[in-house]
Amino acid sequence: MKILTRYTLKEFFPPFLLALICFTSILLLDEIFRLTKLFVSKGVSPIYLVKLLIYVLPATLVVTIPMATLVGILLSLGRFSTDNEITAMKSHGIGFHQILFPLLAVSSLLCIFDFFFMDYALPRGNIAYVSLKHDISRRHSAFVLEEGVVMKELEREGKLWLYESTHPDTGRLEHVKVWDSIWSGQPRFVDAKGAIVDFKNGQAWLTLYDGFTYEPVSGSDNGFRVTSFAEDQIALDFTETLERTEFESKSTRNMPLSKLKVHIGELKEGLSQKQSKPRLDRLRYAQVEYHKKFSIPFACFVFGLIGVPLGLVVKRSGKMVGFGIGLGLVLVYYLLLQVGQDTGRSGALPPGFSVWLPNLVIGLLGLGFALRVILEGKLETQQTQEQKPPPSLEETKVQEIGESD
Repeated sequence: MKILTRYTLKEFFPPFLLALICFTSILLLDEIFRLTKLFVSKGVSPIYLVKLLIYVLPATLVVTIPMATLVGILLSLGRFSTDNEITAMKSHGIGFHQILFPLLAVSSLLCIFDFFFMDYALPRGNIAYVSLKHDISRRHSAFVLEEGVVMKELEREGKLWLYESTHPDTGRLEHVKVWDSIWSGQPRFVDAKGAIVDFKNGQAWLTLYDGFTYEPVSGSDNGFRVTSFAEDQIALDFTETLERTEFESKSTRNMPLSKLKVHIGELKEGLSQKQSKPRLDRLRYAQVEYHKKFSIPFACFVFGLIGVPLGLVVKRSGKMVGFGIGLGLVLVYYLLLQVGQDTGRSGALPPGFSVWLPNLVIGLLGLGFALRVILEGKLETQQTQEQKPPPSLEETKVQEIGESD
Protein backbone atom coordinates (compact mmCIF):
# COMPACT_ATOMS: atom_id res chain seq x y z
CA MET A 1 0.00 0.00 0.00
CA LYS A 2 1.34 3.42 -0.97
CA ILE A 3 2.27 5.93 1.71
CA LEU A 4 -0.32 8.44 0.46
CA THR A 5 -3.06 5.78 0.55
CA ARG A 6 -2.18 4.77 4.12
CA TYR A 7 -2.05 8.41 5.17
CA THR A 8 -5.43 9.21 3.56
CA LEU A 9 -7.14 6.22 5.19
CA LYS A 10 -5.52 6.98 8.54
CA GLU A 11 -7.02 10.47 8.42
CA PHE A 12 -10.44 9.17 7.32
CA PHE A 13 -11.28 6.61 10.00
CA PRO A 14 -11.17 8.77 13.19
CA PRO A 15 -13.74 11.34 11.94
CA PHE A 16 -15.77 8.52 10.38
CA LEU A 17 -16.03 6.66 13.69
CA LEU A 18 -16.74 9.87 15.59
CA ALA A 19 -19.51 10.81 13.14
CA LEU A 20 -20.92 7.26 13.31
CA ILE A 21 -21.13 7.40 17.11
CA CYS A 22 -22.65 10.91 17.10
CA PHE A 23 -25.28 10.21 14.43
CA THR A 24 -26.23 6.86 15.96
CA SER A 25 -26.56 8.39 19.43
CA ILE A 26 -28.69 11.25 18.13
CA LEU A 27 -31.07 8.94 16.27
CA LEU A 28 -31.32 6.65 19.31
CA LEU A 29 -32.05 9.48 21.76
CA ASP A 30 -35.78 9.52 21.06
CA GLU A 31 -36.01 5.74 21.50
CA ILE A 32 -33.88 5.89 24.66
CA PHE A 33 -36.04 8.59 26.27
CA ARG A 34 -39.27 6.86 25.26
CA LEU A 35 -38.23 3.44 26.54
CA THR A 36 -36.65 4.85 29.71
CA LYS A 37 -39.81 6.76 30.58
CA LEU A 38 -41.89 3.67 29.86
CA PHE A 39 -39.73 1.34 31.94
CA VAL A 40 -39.43 3.73 34.88
CA SER A 41 -43.18 4.37 35.01
CA LYS A 42 -44.04 0.67 34.58
CA GLY A 43 -41.38 -0.68 36.93
CA VAL A 44 -39.96 -3.14 34.38
CA SER A 45 -36.38 -4.41 34.73
CA PRO A 46 -33.76 -2.19 32.99
CA ILE A 47 -32.22 -5.33 31.48
CA TYR A 48 -35.12 -5.37 29.03
CA LEU A 49 -34.38 -1.75 28.17
CA VAL A 50 -30.77 -2.58 27.26
CA LYS A 51 -31.87 -5.56 25.16
CA LEU A 52 -34.44 -3.50 23.25
CA LEU A 53 -31.84 -0.82 22.48
CA ILE A 54 -29.43 -3.49 21.21
CA TYR A 55 -32.14 -4.94 18.98
CA VAL A 56 -33.05 -1.54 17.52
CA LEU A 57 -29.38 -0.64 16.89
CA PRO A 58 -29.09 -2.35 13.44
CA ALA A 59 -32.00 -0.33 12.07
CA THR A 60 -30.15 2.82 13.12
CA LEU A 61 -26.69 1.80 11.92
CA VAL A 62 -27.79 1.01 8.36
CA VAL A 63 -28.80 4.68 8.09
CA THR A 64 -25.90 6.28 9.96
CA ILE A 65 -23.08 4.38 8.19
CA PRO A 66 -23.63 6.25 4.88
CA MET A 67 -23.99 9.52 6.79
CA ALA A 68 -20.73 8.93 8.66
CA THR A 69 -18.97 8.00 5.40
CA LEU A 70 -19.71 11.39 3.87
CA VAL A 71 -18.88 13.41 6.98
CA GLY A 72 -15.68 11.40 7.57
CA ILE A 73 -14.45 12.15 4.04
CA LEU A 74 -15.31 15.85 4.25
CA LEU A 75 -13.69 16.30 7.66
CA SER A 76 -10.49 14.44 6.75
CA LEU A 77 -10.04 16.29 3.46
CA GLY A 78 -11.07 19.52 5.16
CA ARG A 79 -8.10 19.09 7.49
CA PHE A 80 -5.86 18.56 4.47
CA SER A 81 -7.07 21.87 3.03
CA THR A 82 -6.74 23.70 6.33
CA ASP A 83 -3.10 22.59 6.71
CA ASN A 84 -2.30 23.37 3.04
CA GLU A 85 -1.59 19.69 2.41
CA ILE A 86 -3.80 19.68 -0.69
CA THR A 87 -1.71 22.52 -2.15
CA ALA A 88 1.50 20.66 -1.32
CA MET A 89 0.18 17.49 -2.97
CA LYS A 90 -0.75 19.40 -6.13
CA SER A 91 2.66 21.04 -6.29
CA HIS A 92 4.31 17.60 -6.17
CA GLY A 93 2.18 16.34 -9.04
CA ILE A 94 -0.19 14.17 -7.01
CA GLY A 95 -3.35 13.69 -9.03
CA PHE A 96 -6.94 13.81 -7.87
CA HIS A 97 -7.37 10.10 -8.60
CA GLN A 98 -4.69 9.18 -6.06
CA ILE A 99 -6.91 10.56 -3.30
CA LEU A 100 -10.22 9.54 -4.87
CA PHE A 101 -9.54 5.82 -5.44
CA PRO A 102 -8.58 4.85 -1.84
CA LEU A 103 -11.60 6.64 -0.40
CA LEU A 104 -13.91 5.15 -3.03
CA ALA A 105 -12.49 1.71 -2.24
CA VAL A 106 -13.29 2.21 1.47
CA SER A 107 -16.75 3.54 0.57
CA SER A 108 -17.36 0.42 -1.53
CA LEU A 109 -16.35 -1.85 1.37
CA LEU A 110 -18.67 0.07 3.70
CA CYS A 111 -21.38 -0.27 1.06
CA ILE A 112 -20.99 -4.07 1.04
CA PHE A 113 -20.88 -4.21 4.84
CA ASP A 114 -23.99 -2.05 5.13
CA PHE A 115 -25.83 -4.27 2.64
CA PHE A 116 -25.17 -7.48 4.59
CA PHE A 117 -25.93 -5.62 7.80
CA MET A 118 -29.27 -4.48 6.37
CA ASP A 119 -30.17 -7.89 4.97
CA TYR A 120 -29.03 -9.99 7.94
CA ALA A 121 -28.83 -7.97 11.16
CA LEU A 122 -31.73 -5.57 10.61
CA PRO A 123 -34.51 -8.17 10.06
CA ARG A 124 -33.32 -10.29 12.97
CA GLY A 125 -32.97 -7.26 15.21
CA ASN A 126 -36.47 -6.02 14.37
CA ILE A 127 -38.02 -9.46 14.94
CA ALA A 128 -36.16 -9.85 18.25
CA TYR A 129 -37.33 -6.36 19.27
CA VAL A 130 -40.99 -7.15 18.55
CA SER A 131 -40.71 -10.59 20.16
CA LEU A 132 -39.19 -9.17 23.35
CA LYS A 133 -41.89 -6.51 23.61
CA HIS A 134 -44.43 -9.34 23.20
CA ASP A 135 -42.82 -11.27 26.07
CA ILE A 136 -42.63 -8.18 28.29
CA SER A 137 -46.31 -7.48 27.67
CA ARG A 138 -47.20 -11.00 28.82
CA ARG A 139 -44.98 -10.95 31.91
CA HIS A 140 -45.64 -7.32 32.85
CA SER A 141 -49.14 -6.40 31.78
CA ALA A 142 -48.64 -2.79 32.86
CA PHE A 143 -46.24 -2.47 29.92
CA VAL A 144 -49.20 -2.26 27.51
CA LEU A 145 -51.45 -0.27 29.85
CA GLU A 146 -51.65 3.49 30.31
CA GLU A 147 -52.69 5.25 33.50
CA GLY A 148 -55.88 7.27 33.18
CA VAL A 149 -56.57 5.97 29.66
CA VAL A 150 -59.79 4.10 28.89
CA MET A 151 -58.98 0.57 27.67
CA LYS A 152 -61.18 -0.33 24.72
CA GLU A 153 -60.11 -3.88 23.86
CA LEU A 154 -63.51 -5.14 25.11
CA GLU A 155 -65.61 -2.30 23.69
CA ARG A 156 -67.41 -4.59 21.23
CA GLU A 157 -68.49 -6.73 24.18
CA GLY A 158 -69.80 -3.65 25.97
CA LYS A 159 -66.93 -3.25 28.46
CA LEU A 160 -64.63 -0.30 29.12
CA TRP A 161 -62.18 0.12 31.96
CA LEU A 162 -59.36 2.28 33.28
CA TYR A 163 -57.09 2.63 36.27
CA GLU A 164 -55.79 5.85 37.80
CA SER A 165 -52.34 4.83 39.04
CA THR A 166 -49.88 2.00 39.67
CA HIS A 167 -48.48 1.13 43.09
CA PRO A 168 -44.72 1.90 42.94
CA ASP A 169 -43.68 -1.19 44.94
CA THR A 170 -46.12 -3.94 44.00
CA GLY A 171 -47.09 -2.79 40.49
CA ARG A 172 -50.73 -3.27 41.44
CA LEU A 173 -53.32 -1.19 39.56
CA GLU A 174 -55.11 1.27 41.84
CA HIS A 175 -58.56 2.90 41.66
CA VAL A 176 -59.91 0.74 38.86
CA LYS A 177 -63.22 1.54 37.18
CA VAL A 178 -65.15 -0.80 34.87
CA TRP A 179 -68.20 -0.03 32.73
CA ASP A 180 -70.03 -3.23 31.79
CA SER A 181 -72.97 -3.95 29.45
CA ILE A 182 -72.81 -0.43 28.05
CA TRP A 183 -74.76 -1.40 24.90
CA SER A 184 -77.55 -3.27 26.71
CA GLY A 185 -79.37 -0.27 28.14
CA GLN A 186 -78.70 -1.64 31.64
CA PRO A 187 -75.06 -0.62 32.24
CA ARG A 188 -73.20 -1.88 35.27
CA PHE A 189 -70.44 0.14 36.95
CA VAL A 190 -67.67 -1.40 39.05
CA ASP A 191 -65.37 0.64 41.28
CA ALA A 192 -62.46 -1.26 42.89
CA LYS A 193 -59.59 -0.09 45.09
CA GLY A 194 -57.06 -2.31 43.32
CA ALA A 195 -56.55 -4.88 40.60
CA ILE A 196 -53.93 -7.01 38.89
CA VAL A 197 -53.71 -8.28 35.33
CA ASP A 198 -52.57 -11.87 34.95
CA PHE A 199 -52.18 -14.30 32.05
CA LYS A 200 -53.49 -17.84 32.49
CA ASN A 201 -53.48 -20.37 29.64
CA GLY A 202 -53.11 -17.63 27.06
CA GLN A 203 -56.01 -15.58 28.48
CA ALA A 204 -55.63 -12.22 30.22
CA TRP A 205 -57.66 -11.73 33.40
CA LEU A 206 -58.37 -8.54 35.34
CA THR A 207 -58.76 -9.48 39.02
CA LEU A 208 -60.49 -6.74 41.05
CA TYR A 209 -60.14 -6.34 44.82
CA ASP A 210 -62.23 -4.51 47.45
CA GLY A 211 -64.85 -2.80 45.34
CA PHE A 212 -68.49 -2.05 44.74
CA THR A 213 -70.82 -2.90 41.87
CA TYR A 214 -73.55 -0.43 40.88
CA GLU A 215 -76.48 -1.86 38.89
CA PRO A 216 -79.60 0.05 37.81
CA VAL A 217 -82.74 -1.24 39.51
CA SER A 218 -86.19 0.19 38.98
CA GLY A 219 -88.19 0.99 42.09
CA SER A 220 -85.22 1.56 44.43
CA ASP A 221 -84.67 4.86 46.25
CA ASN A 222 -81.60 5.96 44.26
CA GLY A 223 -82.20 3.81 41.17
CA PHE A 224 -79.13 1.60 41.79
CA ARG A 225 -78.36 -1.56 43.65
CA VAL A 226 -74.95 -1.46 45.31
CA THR A 227 -73.10 -4.71 45.98
CA SER A 228 -69.71 -4.98 47.66
CA PHE A 229 -67.16 -7.65 46.81
CA ALA A 230 -63.73 -8.73 48.01
CA GLU A 231 -62.61 -10.20 44.69
CA ASP A 232 -63.98 -10.35 41.16
CA GLN A 233 -62.59 -11.32 37.74
CA ILE A 234 -63.10 -10.04 34.22
CA ALA A 235 -61.62 -11.68 31.13
CA LEU A 236 -59.63 -9.25 29.00
CA ASP A 237 -58.80 -9.46 25.32
CA PHE A 238 -55.28 -8.44 24.31
CA THR A 239 -55.51 -10.32 21.01
CA GLU A 240 -55.58 -7.09 19.00
CA THR A 241 -52.29 -5.98 20.53
CA LEU A 242 -50.74 -9.41 20.16
CA GLU A 243 -51.93 -9.80 16.57
CA ARG A 244 -50.43 -6.41 15.75
CA THR A 245 -47.16 -7.60 17.26
CA GLU A 246 -47.25 -10.76 15.14
CA PHE A 247 -48.00 -8.66 12.04
CA GLU A 248 -45.04 -6.38 12.74
CA SER A 249 -42.72 -9.37 13.05
CA LYS A 250 -43.85 -10.64 9.63
CA SER A 251 -43.83 -7.29 7.79
CA THR A 252 -41.81 -6.88 4.60
CA ARG A 253 -39.37 -4.59 6.40
CA ASN A 254 -38.38 -7.49 8.64
CA MET A 255 -37.87 -9.98 5.80
CA PRO A 256 -34.42 -10.91 4.49
CA LEU A 257 -33.85 -10.52 0.77
CA SER A 258 -34.56 -14.17 -0.07
CA LYS A 259 -37.96 -14.21 1.66
CA LEU A 260 -38.84 -10.80 0.29
CA LYS A 261 -38.26 -11.99 -3.30
CA VAL A 262 -40.55 -14.98 -2.70
CA HIS A 263 -43.16 -12.71 -1.12
CA ILE A 264 -43.09 -10.34 -4.11
CA GLY A 265 -43.44 -13.30 -6.47
CA GLU A 266 -46.50 -14.54 -4.57
CA LEU A 267 -48.09 -11.08 -4.68
CA LYS A 268 -47.48 -10.80 -8.44
CA GLU A 269 -48.95 -14.25 -8.99
CA GLY A 270 -52.01 -13.31 -6.95
CA LEU A 271 -52.44 -10.11 -8.96
CA SER A 272 -52.26 -12.02 -12.23
CA GLN A 273 -55.24 -14.09 -11.09
CA LYS A 274 -57.27 -11.31 -9.51
CA GLN A 275 -56.67 -7.56 -9.46
CA SER A 276 -57.29 -5.85 -6.12
CA LYS A 277 -56.10 -2.50 -4.77
CA PRO A 278 -55.04 -3.80 -1.31
CA ARG A 279 -52.89 -6.50 -2.91
CA LEU A 280 -51.40 -3.98 -5.36
CA ASP A 281 -50.57 -1.66 -2.45
CA ARG A 282 -48.85 -4.53 -0.63
CA LEU A 283 -46.87 -5.33 -3.78
CA ARG A 284 -45.66 -1.73 -4.13
CA TYR A 285 -44.76 -1.62 -0.44
CA ALA A 286 -42.77 -4.85 -0.76
CA GLN A 287 -40.99 -3.62 -3.89
CA VAL A 288 -40.01 -0.39 -2.13
CA GLU A 289 -38.54 -2.39 0.78
CA TYR A 290 -36.74 -4.66 -1.70
CA HIS A 291 -35.00 -1.78 -3.48
CA LYS A 292 -34.18 -0.06 -0.18
CA LYS A 293 -32.02 -3.03 0.76
CA PHE A 294 -29.73 -2.03 -2.12
CA SER A 295 -30.19 1.73 -2.43
CA ILE A 296 -29.46 2.70 1.18
CA PRO A 297 -26.15 0.76 1.40
CA PHE A 298 -25.18 2.08 -2.06
CA ALA A 299 -25.41 5.58 -0.58
CA CYS A 300 -21.97 4.91 0.98
CA PHE A 301 -20.44 4.79 -2.51
CA VAL A 302 -22.48 7.77 -3.73
CA PHE A 303 -21.46 9.87 -0.72
CA GLY A 304 -17.84 8.86 -1.32
CA LEU A 305 -18.13 9.95 -4.95
CA ILE A 306 -19.39 13.41 -4.04
CA GLY A 307 -17.49 13.76 -0.76
CA VAL A 308 -13.97 13.59 -2.20
CA PRO A 309 -14.28 16.42 -4.77
CA LEU A 310 -16.25 18.54 -2.30
CA GLY A 311 -13.60 17.98 0.36
CA LEU A 312 -10.87 19.04 -2.06
CA VAL A 313 -12.55 22.29 -3.09
CA VAL A 314 -13.23 23.35 0.51
CA LYS A 315 -10.62 25.98 1.22
CA ARG A 316 -9.20 27.24 4.47
CA SER A 317 -12.61 27.85 5.92
CA GLY A 318 -12.09 24.17 6.57
CA LYS A 319 -13.67 21.60 8.80
CA MET A 320 -16.86 23.33 9.89
CA VAL A 321 -17.73 24.20 6.31
CA GLY A 322 -17.19 20.56 5.35
CA PHE A 323 -19.31 19.40 8.27
CA GLY A 324 -22.09 21.81 7.30
CA ILE A 325 -21.99 20.68 3.67
CA GLY A 326 -22.13 17.06 4.83
CA LEU A 327 -25.19 17.63 7.01
CA GLY A 328 -26.91 19.49 4.18
CA LEU A 329 -26.29 16.66 1.70
CA VAL A 330 -27.44 14.05 4.21
CA LEU A 331 -30.63 16.02 4.81
CA VAL A 332 -31.28 16.34 1.05
CA TYR A 333 -30.59 12.64 0.49
CA TYR A 334 -32.95 11.33 3.18
CA LEU A 335 -35.60 13.89 2.27
CA LEU A 336 -35.49 12.60 -1.32
CA LEU A 337 -35.56 9.03 0.01
CA GLN A 338 -38.68 9.74 2.06
CA VAL A 339 -40.37 11.35 -0.94
CA GLY A 340 -39.28 8.40 -3.08
CA GLN A 341 -40.75 5.89 -0.64
CA ASP A 342 -44.08 7.71 -0.52
CA THR A 343 -44.36 8.09 -4.30
CA GLY A 344 -43.29 4.48 -4.83
CA ARG A 345 -45.85 3.12 -2.39
CA SER A 346 -48.63 5.27 -3.83
CA GLY A 347 -47.81 4.28 -7.40
CA ALA A 348 -47.00 7.83 -8.55
CA LEU A 349 -43.55 6.55 -9.62
CA PRO A 350 -42.21 3.04 -10.21
CA PRO A 351 -40.95 1.69 -6.85
CA GLY A 352 -37.45 0.96 -8.15
CA PHE A 353 -36.92 4.38 -9.71
CA SER A 354 -38.42 6.27 -6.76
CA VAL A 355 -36.15 4.59 -4.20
CA TRP A 356 -33.00 4.95 -6.34
CA LEU A 357 -33.75 8.60 -7.17
CA PRO A 358 -31.66 10.05 -4.27
CA ASN A 359 -28.62 8.01 -5.34
CA LEU A 360 -29.12 9.15 -8.93
CA VAL A 361 -29.31 12.84 -7.98
CA ILE A 362 -26.38 12.81 -5.53
CA GLY A 363 -24.35 10.55 -7.83
CA LEU A 364 -24.72 12.89 -10.82
CA LEU A 365 -23.72 15.84 -8.62
CA GLY A 366 -20.68 13.85 -7.47
CA LEU A 367 -19.64 13.07 -11.04
CA GLY A 368 -20.01 16.74 -11.95
CA PHE A 369 -17.83 17.88 -9.05
CA ALA A 370 -15.26 15.17 -9.79
CA LEU A 371 -14.95 16.22 -13.45
CA ARG A 372 -14.61 19.84 -12.37
CA VAL A 373 -11.78 19.02 -9.97
CA ILE A 374 -10.01 16.93 -12.63
CA LEU A 375 -10.27 19.71 -15.23
CA GLU A 376 -9.09 22.33 -12.74
CA GLY A 377 -6.11 20.14 -11.88
CA LYS A 378 -5.15 19.78 -15.54
CA LEU A 379 -5.58 23.53 -16.09
CA GLU A 380 -3.36 24.35 -13.10
CA THR A 381 -0.68 21.96 -14.38
CA GLN A 382 -0.81 23.54 -17.85
CA GLN A 383 -0.61 27.06 -16.43
CA THR A 384 2.34 26.08 -14.25
CA GLN A 385 4.21 24.77 -17.26
CA GLU A 386 3.42 27.90 -19.32
CA GLN A 387 4.52 30.21 -16.51
CA LYS A 388 7.83 28.39 -15.98
CA PRO A 389 10.57 31.12 -15.75
CA PRO A 390 13.31 31.31 -18.43
CA PRO A 391 16.65 29.71 -17.55
CA SER A 392 19.23 31.90 -15.78
CA LEU A 393 22.57 33.00 -17.30
CA GLU A 394 24.48 30.33 -15.37
CA GLU A 395 22.04 27.61 -16.54
CA THR A 396 22.46 28.84 -20.15
CA LYS A 397 26.27 28.66 -19.89
CA VAL A 398 26.15 25.18 -18.41
CA GLN A 399 23.81 24.10 -21.20
CA GLU A 400 26.17 25.59 -23.87
CA ILE A 401 29.20 23.85 -22.33
CA GLY A 402 27.31 20.59 -22.33
CA GLU A 403 26.40 21.01 -25.98
CA SER A 404 30.00 21.90 -27.01
CA ASP A 405 31.31 18.78 -25.30
